[in-house]
Amino acid sequence: MNMLVYMRQAKNNDLVDIVAIIEAARLYLKQQGINQWQLGYPNQETILNDLNQKNGYVLIVEGQVAGYAAIVSGEEPSYTKIESGHWLNKATDYVAIHRLALSPLYRGQKLTQRFMTAILTYFFEQQVIDFRIDTHPKNMPMQAVIRDNGFTKQGIVRIDEGTNSSIRWAYQLLLK
Repeated sequence: MNMLVYMRQAKNNDLVDIVAIIEAARLYLKQQGINQWQLGYPNQETILNDLNQKNGYVLIVEGQVAGYAAIVSGEEPSYTKIESGHWLNKATDYVAIHRLALSPLYRGQKLTQRFMTAILTYFFEQQVIDFRIDTHPKNMPMQAVIRDNGFTKQGIVRIDEGTNSSIRWAYQLLLK
């Protein structure tokens, strides 16, 4: 099946679709017994902040917003301290991929893989070679996407998700 699929920077009028994708992902994680995103983060305010900072990107499938990711350049405070391992370098000019989510309408079509490829390509063209991402230890689908795109697990980071800090597996990819 031929589908027109591409990535672009998110716009303010994408907000309703993005929030719906995040809420569906939150529910999906809960149904899988994963406590990631269950304390109100990310929320509409988080997404609006992404959009205002020009960090939001959407995956478009046949004209519809099908996925969302926040791509943040520069040092990620929660990545400064890494446990049970280490980053491949001491660089602080990396790109962190956050809030990667796909609409349930598009699950099972390998579109998260395509989204990740688009992200890596777009930022590599802007001279970015260092990519970092984290996910919940129980989030097997996201771990598969991360690994299948060449990332390697580097250790554990702690993410502040409201009232407590949660352990996340931290991954890194260096392109040459």
